[in-house]
Amino acid sequence: MEQKLIGKNSRLNEVNYDDRLEKKAYHTWYNMLTRCYNEKWQEKYPTYKGCIVCEEWHNYQVFSKWFYKNYYEIEGHRMDLDKDILIKGNKIYSPETSIFVPHCINALFIKKDANRGQLPIGVNVAPSGKYYSLCSNIHNKKPIRIGLYDNIEEAFYAYKHYKENLIKQIADEYKDEIPKRLYDALYKYEVEITD
Repeated sequence: MEQKLIGKNSRLNEVNYDDRLEKKAYHTWYNMLTRCYNEKWQEKYPTYKGCIVCEEWHNYQVFSKWFYKNYYEIEGHRMDLDKDILIKGNKIYSPETSIFVPHCINALFIKKDANRGQLPIGVNVAPSGKYYSLCSNIHNKKPIRIGLYDNIEEAFYAYKHYKENLIKQIADEYKDEIPKRLYDALYKYEVEITD
């Protein structure tokens, strides 16, 4: 992966590793390529299988220009490069599909597919055989139990309602600090039973 993509007109010897922002740009680019093209990474994080980087971003200089135009910081927050909040289910990192997101917002969209088995997102089975909904709290990372239900659909729709409202609430909290297109995408986001 490294030789094939990093050697592509990248002129990495021109990266100033003493410059904090340039170092951040390089590591963001390198980590994006790793997520998409490193098989060992994808074995550990299978949700990245099938993800790709647009051809123009294989070149570090092209990516870094986009980075400097779009990167922002929020005090006390780690920033993530995201590819699938603006376009749900997207698998391509590109200028049109990618955006920087505070990690706490990005964490709202972690699905934990491997942990839930065949149940819809947010739904678990209680020892009684009933179904309950859980949603993570981004402020303290403890799960919030939404309720106990007789069937999967009721549990899912309770989760959906809670999660969509939570996403809107967080969007409102960060409205003055995040790009408008991120805010708008958060407000339009819909949780689906097939997520």
